[in-house]
Amino acid sequence: MFFRFLLFIFLGATLLFSGHYFLYHSLIGLFSLTKPWLKNGLFVILAILSVSFIIASIIAHNTQGPWIRFFYLLTAAWLGLAINLTLAVCLIRLLAYLLALAKFDFNVTYLSAGFFMLALLFSAYGLVNAFHPQIKKMDISIKNLPAVWKGKTIVQLSDIHLGQIHGIDNLQNLAAQTNAQNPDLILITGDLFDGMDGELNNFVKPLNSLRAKRGVFFVTGNHETYLGLDKALAVLKQTRIKILNNETVNLEGLQIVGINYSEREEAGGRSGKLARKTNFINASKGFDRTKPGILMHHTPINLEQAKAAGIALQLSGHTHKGQLWPFGLITRLIYGKYHYGLHAMGDFQIYTTNGAGTWGPPLRTGNTPEIPVFRLQ
Repeated sequence: MFFRFLLFIFLGATLLFSGHYFLYHSLIGLFSLTKPWLKNGLFVILAILSVSFIIASIIAHNTQGPWIRFFYLLTAAWLGLAINLTLAVCLIRLLAYLLALAKFDFNVTYLSAGFFMLALLFSAYGLVNAFHPQIKKMDISIKNLPAVWKGKTIVQLSDIHLGQIHGIDNLQNLAAQTNAQNPDLILITGDLFDGMDGELNNFVKPLNSLRAKRGVFFVTGNHETYLGLDKALAVLKQTRIKILNNETVNLEGLQIVGINYSEREEAGGRSGKLARKTNFINASKGFDRTKPGILMHHTPINLEQAKAAGIALQLSGHTHKGQLWPFGLITRLIYGKYHYGLHAMGDFQIYTTNGAGTWGPPLRTGNTPEIPVFRLQ
């Protein structure tokens, strides 16, 4: 485990330094910087910034305090801005090539300054957008739905990532938005916490403010694993939230099946399918195929198993739909069309939400965070 951690840090630092070096080299060329002191200063600044988020993450994982949180937020925001600046450089180079091909006279410095300003504004929009999740309402038809559940409301919360960036105020606002929907059920499909140590007990009170007539249920995501399941579950056990640990509960004829996240599932191949199959077998003890069931599982994978078992609706998250533009193309490549939205396979349906929070950069430029609200029919 420690070797994997070191390898992850090394690969991450190498990738970030390479990206910052590309940005440095581009800035030198696009703005014709020739003075040695300016070039050297820029190199040192970008070299430090390239590892700043990793350093902040390590410090925040072991030390707490408002200044640590501010440092973490600052470095995470820079990471988002750096990504957008790098994208701007790519667009500048492409546009400059096309303009030169068309023999159009232009000033590359002015062109670059314009695109960099757009990247800054785009990042500012993403920063504001990330902290304003929107309610997304939809009707869901479920076969053999008990009469007592017709017209009832379920709210899905996923990928909130409580921690250094999304704190108590964010959770209180999210709880207020959720409670305003007057839900019958609240289902939290993983990554409630961000995987960073901290004063997690401070979240107990706002988590207890979540209100649903038939209860609030939770399954783990990958970031609860990173944080440490014991730490995450110790917080939740102080609340009214019901933890579903590979198990099924029957609520007046509607079954809620909760499957924990397993790292082996993300490994893919046969090992991933076996992990999901084992967890599903454990969770489905007492599951009645003649009654409708809703499956809570963090990742939108191995859907054929849920369909074959007779699940009516699976609720997942994890993907963030890429979070930052254009990374939604990558999540689509990995998870196909199931990386976001509502999809049907016969009587089986899956909804994958893009989540209510952020991981890494506190920006949402690829989509708007959401709180899905389902009305059962």
